[in-house]
Amino acid sequence: MEYLEAFDSIRPYKDSEVNEAVQRLIQHPFFDQVTKKVFPEKSMDQLKMALSEVKTVKDFQKVMMYPTARRVLDNSSEGISHDGFDKINPDKSYLFISNHRDIVLDSTILNVLLFELGVDTTEVAIGNNLLVNQWVTDLAKLNKNFIVNRNIPPREMYSYSQTLSSYIRHTILDRKTSIWIAQREGRTKDGDDQTQQGLLKMIGLSGDKNFYENYAPLRIAPMAISYEYDPCDVLKAREVASKLAGKPVEKTPEDDLQSMIAGITGVKGRVHISIGKIVDEKLQEIREVKNKNDQMQALADLIDERVHKSYKLWPNNFIAYDLLYEERFSDHYTKEEAEKFETYLRKQAQNFSADFNELKDPLLAMYANPVKNKLKVEGLAESEL
Repeated sequence: MEYLEAFDSIRPYKDSEVNEAVQRLIQHPFFDQVTKKVFPEKSMDQLKMALSEVKTVKDFQKVMMYPTARRVLDNSSEGISHDGFDKINPDKSYLFISNHRDIVLDSTILNVLLFELGVDTTEVAIGNNLLVNQWVTDLAKLNKNFIVNRNIPPREMYSYSQTLSSYIRHTILDRKTSIWIAQREGRTKDGDDQTQQGLLKMIGLSGDKNFYENYAPLRIAPMAISYEYDPCDVLKAREVASKLAGKPVEKTPEDDLQSMIAGITGVKGRVHISIGKIVDEKLQEIREVKNKNDQMQALADLIDERVHKSYKLWPNNFIAYDLLYEERFSDHYTKEEAEKFETYLRKQAQNFSADFNELKDPLLAMYANPVKNKLKVEGLAESEL
């Protein structure tokens, strides 16, 4: 099924637009610069020839995006593990609502895994602030990214939100294509993953039925992604520290580009993705809540609970908790792992020309907060972490 004309300003490229966009992509100097770094052993002419024959989005992902993403992950991580994908029916479409740690890779890793499992990849929400030039825009829209405009005037926000909501519903229910969207606007800077109530309200704007019948058909799948090391941890900690000091943080497109490059190329250690239980079985209970704001908060809390429960904790998380608060989890890591983690944090601060002592607390909090959130999940004992 084709996209509706009403969504032309939002949607990714259609198959009929792919070849023209690919030609722009491969003729730009950025293409050689990026691909030579990722595939130093490959001939640029052969790669360009292969891409010139691409006619569909699916073929573009197969020829370009999957091998590129897999090579990046192989070079910058110690492996990608996953669980919960047995909850996904390949014949159905889902709304993956995910915690958000990396600008590009959170959704990319999900789609790499889906591709390897033979399941259709998702469309991905991307903020227009990240589309820093036409080359990046072409790359994003070729790779099934749809655009979320971050600069809508307040008087137009409701109308725009309705359009975005309708697009999400149309894509999932009519086009039978899954969508990935972050649980909040922007990445989590402090490691405290919480779903924004406003996001859920936006998603429901296009529904004209009751609460259950609006949300259940979307098959909301909470997703948790956890990186052993966050390549952007110092950049995030610096932002948190500035806000705590009452200093305004004004980010430029160059800052976003630096974060994208650091996130893609930086060391991640082990990475884990977990798909939580689809939320529809609880929506009947939430439907009985009378106040609409309380309904939205109950849904947000349910998604958060499943994200926190699914989140994979690494030794670094326990080390950070013990260093920041009190020693409770020393049986979850070794002395050598603790020393390695502190050495890593100091080196990261040095790499970004930051003062480790000034950023120590926000850095540790970033890694410790997932432990705190897991402890809050009802009925979870420390022994189950």
